[in-house]
Amino acid sequence: MTFLARLGAPVRGFLEFLGDQVHLVLRTLRHGLLLRLGQLPIVGAQVRLQIRFTGLQALTLVSGTALLLGAVTLIQAFSQLSGLGAENYIGVLMVLIILRELGPLLTAILVIGRSATAIAAELGAMQLNGEVDALAAHGVNPYQYLLLPRWVGVLVSVFALVVFFDGAALAGGFLVAKLKYGVTFGFYMDSVRQTLSNRDFAATLLKVVLFSGAITFHACHFGLGIRRSQTEIPQAVTRTVVTALVAVFLLDGLIAALFYF
Repeated sequence: MTFLARLGAPVRGFLEFLGDQVHLVLRTLRHGLLLRLGQLPIVGAQVRLQIRFTGLQALTLVSGTALLLGAVTLIQAFSQLSGLGAENYIGVLMVLIILRELGPLLTAILVIGRSATAIAAELGAMQLNGEVDALAAHGVNPYQYLLLPRWVGVLVSVFALVVFFDGAALAGGFLVAKLKYGVTFGFYMDSVRQTLSNRDFAATLLKVVLFSGAITFHACHFGLGIRRSQTEIPQAVTRTVVTALVAVFLLDGLIAALFYF
């Protein structure tokens, strides 16, 4: 029985955590649907702040990373496929490696490292200082004022960052293809378009929605779970990063199996 208890404890903990996440998502959705017109400007202002931090301020980092990744991807491909007509596989390589997988995945990882940690720390500090309870005491719904704007802001930001990531990666790949083989821009884009399909767009959109939800609600869960002291904040941040990364990788694998297996 002791062995079974030890074996079942992690499973029970995981199921409880999963239930808490689902509960948090459903309550945020329900309270979001109950928003009144007079509350929209206040919530909208919070959404804009989140978009500015998560999206606009991370744009340079994401674009620079993507530009280098696109260039390095084709440099490595050309070195391995030298003499085998590597220029004919440019579109396939960029779509399979960058647009399908690394674009959404690396964008999510960068957002976790930069924004999810900030959300968890901010909400944890608010919880310790009694600000969350004070909002509720003054009639301000924490789900509408704290969780919903962060969720919407991260969702919009991740979508925009994935678009910029893919665009910058394609630009980096084109520079290498142009310098190495003299590939024209028209040939390059035609090669990419011929490989892309509606399934790729659908898979990417689903990843954006699920990744942004996992990032936001993991951060909110651990941030609002702080109760006793300031030392819990770095622990909550660490748990946010680890669990959000695991969730993103699991979701990425499930979506890949669903769309491409």
